[in-house]
Formats: sequence, structure tokens, C-alpha cells
Amino acid sequence: MNENASKSRILSTARALFFVNGFDKVTTDLLAREASVSKATIYRYFDNMSGILQHVLEAEADVFRAEVLGDISSHPDLRTALTSFGRKFLSFLSEQDSVKFTCLIHEVARDYPQVGRIFYTAAFEAVCTAVSGLLAQGQETGELRGDFDPADVAEDLISLLKGFGTVRAQLGLTTRPYKDIDQHVARGVDTILIAYRASDGPALA
Repeated sequence: MNENASKSRILSTARALFFVNGFDKVTTDLLAREASVSKATIYRYFDNMSGILQHVLEAEADVFRAEVLGDISSHPDLRTALTSFGRKFLSFLSEQDSVKFTCLIHEVARDYPQVGRIFYTAAFEAVCTAVSGLLAQGQETGELRGDFDPADVAEDLISLLKGFGTVRAQLGLTTRPYKDIDQHVARGVDTILIAYRASDGPALA
């Protein structure tokens, strides 16, 4: 097994073990056994289990950004771009794997605050920045008013889209956070576009 394959195997095995056992119960002995590598191999790539967790989180954040954002900035129409983003965002959050991973982050962040910070910065802040860019384009084209901070409204939109759906899923109350993603997204996007539409701009609703 080459070095890249060994490192990938360690990380993928660690991710699976974190899901099943929780971070605190995954030891290097357990990880080495399940990944079929030596402890020396683990320490060749990582200083400790916290370092492994950080790499797992960073990889998950990369997937989050890629899955949620795609090429939304290429859409010429603001509504189309925001709707595309919303559908990808909620579809990703609805996946059981995503729900489990979010629960894991919440669990670990109590004892390791840097874990939550790493994931929040790499995933949610990056997504918020991209949505802010779309809203700023809406201001530049005159579709939206110019008297608001796009970053604030991007956060408002993301909060509207998430709603209580992910909370219900994380608490184990449902396996289907959103009954109709398209309708849910349309309501959220309409709310933002109507609230911030320029008075002399094109009709957005």
C-alpha cells in the first residue's frame, strides 16, 4: 500500500469509527486494527487523534462546499442562482450521512471547541461568503436595494432555508427533514427577494 493510500485508509476508517463510537472512544489501537495499519504508520502522518479528526473535518468541509455551491455564480438570474443554491444546500443537509456528521461535530465541539470552529469556518462561512456575492451582484444590477449588508442577508437566507428541519433530524425525530425541498426553498428565496427588492427595480416576485 503506497503512502497516499495508507493515509486515505486511516482517514476513511477514522471517519467511520467516529460515527459509530464517538470521538473519545476511538483510540489509536482501535484505528490501527480497523484500518489494517500499524500504530507507527498512523503516527507517521498524524501527531494524535485530534489531528486525525481535524483532517476528517477539513475533508468533510471540502465536500460540503463542493456539493452545496457547485457553479451557482454562473447563473445570470438572481432567483435561479439562489434557488439552485437552496436546493443543493437542503439536499445535502437532508442526507443521513450529513445529519450524523453534524451530530458528531456538536458532540466533539463541547470538549474541543477548535473542532466546531474549523468546520464552521471552512464550510458555513465559505458558503455564506458565496451567497453574499450573489446578493451583492443583485445590488449592482439594481434588482436589490443597496442599503443592506449582503453578508447579513446571506445569513438570514441560510437560516430561513435550514428552519427546524435539520434540528428535527439531529434529534432523531424524523429521517426526512424537509417534506418538499422545492417548496421550502421557494418560500425562503421569495421572502428575501421580496423583502429587499429595489423599489424601482424589476419585479422579483
